[in-house]
Amino acid sequence: MEDEEMTLPLDQAPPDAETILTVSEVNRMAKQALEGIRVTVRGEASGLNTRYPYYVYLSLRDSEATLPAIVPKRLFDSLDFKLEDGASVVVEGVLTLYEKQGRYQVRVSEMRLFGVGEIQRRIEMIKKKLQAEGLFDDARKKPLPAFPERIGVVTSPRGAAVRDVTTTIARRFPPASVFVRGVRVQGVGAVEQICAGLRFFDSDFPVDLVILARGGGSIEDLEPFSTEEVARAVARMRLPVITGIGHEPDVSIADLVADRWASTPTSAAQAAVPDCPHVRSMLRSSAVAMRGHVAARGQSDRRQLAGIKRLPLYRGVDFLLGRFMQRWERASKALPESPRRGLERSRYRLRVIVSRPVFGRPDEMLARQRIALERAKARVTALSPLAVLKRGYSITLEKSTGKVVRSAADVVVGAALKIKLESGVLDAEVTGKE
Repeated sequence: MEDEEMTLPLDQAPPDAETILTVSEVNRMAKQALEGIRVTVRGEASGLNTRYPYYVYLSLRDSEATLPAIVPKRLFDSLDFKLEDGASVVVEGVLTLYEKQGRYQVRVSEMRLFGVGEIQRRIEMIKKKLQAEGLFDDARKKPLPAFPERIGVVTSPRGAAVRDVTTTIARRFPPASVFVRGVRVQGVGAVEQICAGLRFFDSDFPVDLVILARGGGSIEDLEPFSTEEVARAVARMRLPVITGIGHEPDVSIADLVADRWASTPTSAAQAAVPDCPHVRSMLRSSAVAMRGHVAARGQSDRRQLAGIKRLPLYRGVDFLLGRFMQRWERASKALPESPRRGLERSRYRLRVIVSRPVFGRPDEMLARQRIALERAKARVTALSPLAVLKRGYSITLEKSTGKVVRSAADVVVGAALKIKLESGVLDAEVTGKE
């Protein structure tokens, strides 16, 4: 712009006249020139001010300079990360100038994290997604075998991690065999090779469990272990998976999905196998417990056998058959007398039956029964309504209903009646009542 002549929206002054501008005119002219410049800027956020309703104010700085920035409140609220002082960000926007103070700034239209911050943002998004699917739940994690015989290791074949894992397992539990599947653990192709190594042990090469390990590094170096592909490959494993990635503070997404997480490769190897001296101590304790159990069981069985021997079953044949022999002897003695005694009992019962009055004086019994029958007949006859009719009385009935008329109030004049006599029935009509 050095060769270009700046003009104002004013009348052209004569060439030889001095042009004098106000401060406002200069600032306006600068603002118009700046607002045509679109920039992409990387810097560290500082002086974050969110107190105003429409814009958020902050500064972008590096080691040598500071650039004021304004962010529309709507854009600030829609960010998928938390903007804080010290965050390294990349912003896109246009330069503008605040005329009242003559201070230029960048009006932000887009913002994203830069470098480590961007990686961390991606990791957090994957974490939220997988956690919502339940891949971090303890309920889906598989138990580790107590004494694994074959252990698969997925790691770099040249790093310190493979040495730490193999030496630790050989020292702690020599019976276990270790099989290493060498893969890239950072850079291009690392994600694909890690997933392929896990599938190799899960499908093609049988082992009891798998260790996924690598040494420490920056967040960029460890990023393959926080990708969605590796996390899902770990979750799909049918075998238990132990992770030992990085150092103590490093926690990858693969660590959260794995069945057991260890802070280092050495700790992962320690979690995979028991300590041999501890196993020997446990076996000695188990042997002592088993001997005590066998001795106690033998003593209990001997006491039980001694008690069984005291039962009547084991006291001899004479004791067992004595009662039955006595009953047989009594029955054999009584057997010849049984028919005679049975016949005598039957004769006695017959004599008792024949001696009853019904068999001794039948005529007298029949006479008494006839007298009782006549008396019952006389009582029944006395209670019969027909006996009343024989004495000259009658029974008056309503002809239509057949009900007995007991009172003059039960009928009306002109009602049809039936009068039952001792012999025959009369039809009548009510002509009057008293």
